[in-house]
Amino acid sequence: MSWSTGPMSTSSSANPGSRAAAARPDAELIAELEASRLHPLWTRYREITPIAPEAADRAAVWRWSDIAPFAERAAREVPIEDIERRALIMVNPDFGGRTVTTANLIAAFTVLEPGDRAVPHRHTAAAIRFSTDAEGAATFVNGRRCEMGKGDLIVTPPMCWHGHVNESRRRTIWFDGANIPLINELGVNVFEPGRPEDARSWEEADEGEERLWAAAGLMSPAHAHEAPHTPKFRYPGAEMRAMLAAVPASPDGGRWVRYVNPLTAGAVMPALDCYALRLAKGAAGRARRTTWNAVCLAVSGEGRSEIGETGFDWVENDIFSIPRWSWARHRAIGGEADLLVVTDRVVQESLGVAREELE
Repeated sequence: MSWSTGPMSTSSSANPGSRAAAARPDAELIAELEASRLHPLWTRYREITPIAPEAADRAAVWRWSDIAPFAERAAREVPIEDIERRALIMVNPDFGGRTVTTANLIAAFTVLEPGDRAVPHRHTAAAIRFSTDAEGAATFVNGRRCEMGKGDLIVTPPMCWHGHVNESRRRTIWFDGANIPLINELGVNVFEPGRPEDARSWEEADEGEERLWAAAGLMSPAHAHEAPHTPKFRYPGAEMRAMLAAVPASPDGGRWVRYVNPLTAGAVMPALDCYALRLAKGAAGRARRTTWNAVCLAVSGEGRSEIGETGFDWVENDIFSIPRWSWARHRAIGGEADLLVVTDRVVQESLGVAREELE
């Protein structure tokens, strides 16, 4: 993994007001306020109201060539019966050892051996699964069977039961994105494990109501869906690739497509937002920065990204992060390249604070 040496927070003390107060005419007042568990705004406003968003982390990249040997070892050495999931999570050291990829988000790879059944569970965190090499595996979401073909995205909304099975004769691997750090920061995380025997009962399940959302632009007027998340759990990779080929380029030079709730055209879940991005051969788009955070998976091709004060090349299955308010520019090398982009944008949109700029 690599990361930049870009600027970090300028705060160097948990109590900057005390130092500043030493030579001030109001020093005695400030000391008495702090002793009474009160802070004067006039000595701290620059700290608590920064003039621009500040990221706690720097952009980082995790290379599949480094991860693959660990995935191999995990598959051989960690029995699925002993754990919830055989997943490898990308960790940015700027968070001091916390299990965080970038603010509010984690990225991971999950590995299943032939015949493995991951015990079902549910939780308040929102998550997605993106099939990188998962043909032959299936994810079950609230009783629906979602096959995992090349480039398929599977949504597991908050508090929906979900589990996985590998019915093939080969190892399967997929990419996970989740907002666990955000949910933990809010202090509202709930995790409910299922029973091992529940995984076997799913073998009789089929796609169920997923059939109602198989054709774009069509739905049954009799269908009722009141949950805040998408009623569609599987987004086929073939359809996304066709859409990427059809849409025009955006002002930043890329072709963007959003995974949406077919009932609202909004984000697939209230606190997690997903996009596909196609980069044209050799074209360097305009730099862009946003208040939201992102983790990116290189789905196909190869390219180079300049994020903040660092730059790195990437190839298929590499993962990299884009911290908030960091200038980011991407270009494909050799031919077209596709990225999956997982963000917390929708959270900021719901609060009315989302912001983006083009250089």
